[in-house]
Amino acid sequence: MTGAELVATALTTGAAAGLTGTSRGTVHDLHDALRQAVRRRVTGPDGTGGRHGVRVLDAHATDPDVWGTRLLRVLVACGAGEDEDVLRAARALLRAERGPAARATDEP
Repeated sequence: MTGAELVATALTTGAAAGLTGTSRGTVHDLHDALRQAVRRRVTGPDGTGGRHGVRVLDAHATDPDVWGTRLLRVLVACGAGEDEDVLRAARALLRAERGPAARATDEP
């Protein structure tokens, strides 16, 4: 799995939690943090997504199934899959979503 695919998976996981109403607490907060990190990357000086990238990110939050492929393209284009802050946020979200039992088996 590439870094961009990891970020897309985490965003989709967080969006699904939000759509089903299970996003309260840690998962919701981590999803928001990841979205903000991606938004900064997309709109940053070296990001190539610009307004289009932000629109795709926002649309993906409401319908991940439809916007997933376009989101992945934006993530690749802006280098989000190579940004350590974005990757750290994505990994934290995925760990939190899996729950305490899964986190206990994770490497430090």
